[in-house]
Amino acid sequence: MDPLMLLFLLIAGLTGADSVSSVGRVSVQSGGSVTIPCSYDGRYKTHVKYWCRGSGWSSCTYIVRSDSPQKDEVSISDDPDQSVFTVTMNNLTAGDSGYYWCGVEISRGSAVGTRIYLSVTEGSPGLSVDKQEMTGVEGDSVSVQCRYEYYYRELSWCKMGGSCASEGSGSLDGRPVLITDDTVNKVFSVTMRGLERKDTGWYWCDNGNQQIPVHITVNQRTTTTTSTEQTIRASAAVSTTKMVLQTVSVHDEEGENNEKQK
Repeated sequence: MDPLMLLFLLIAGLTGADSVSSVGRVSVQSGGSVTIPCSYDGRYKTHVKYWCRGSGWSSCTYIVRSDSPQKDEVSISDDPDQSVFTVTMNNLTAGDSGYYWCGVEISRGSAVGTRIYLSVTEGSPGLSVDKQEMTGVEGDSVSVQCRYEYYYRELSWCKMGGSCASEGSGSLDGRPVLITDDTVNKVFSVTMRGLERKDTGWYWCDNGNQQIPVHITVNQRTTTTTSTEQTIRASAAVSTTKMVLQTVSVHDEEGENNEKQK
């Protein structure tokens, strides 16, 4: 990172955290992968996004940028429509543990960002999910199982840019949510009901110290009702046509017979 950039970043400090947000701490088992979402202010849709490593801005070293999105096992992808960029790290090792930053360049020499701590463990991570990508259908429900080794305060389920729900709270931004905690198996289950397309987005499980992101995609419900109705209407139309033709045929025959009798 060039000296001019560092100067502005040092002045900015952490003030950019309001413009860029993400999870705070993530734990992943060695050899695994993780995708981390970074939300940014809509004003920065066309700006360069980046992922760098370092405990502070002054020691932050670029790894990937949206204008250079792939390096070894790390990639970055920007979704301007959702004002979110994601960073995926594969085949993680203990050496990958440390502080990272989601950053957005504002102009040459200035940027905003937020810091994340990544912990790569040999054993089970403090908090994990089986899949970071979940899919549901409008009107249906989707369930996520968050596996934890421990928790500090309370287990919760949060939506990026929204609120959090804990066991017994019953809703998340107006969406019905069922949250249960199986303390024997250490599984925190979240079920979102009555899904709508607008529920698509990033969420995370939180154990009070660590988070693990989950992306939920809600697809439009497809139906064959229209096709069935069209088939019924078409069949009815054919039957009506046959009846009309038969009626006309009968009248024609009666007319011919009357003519012959004359």
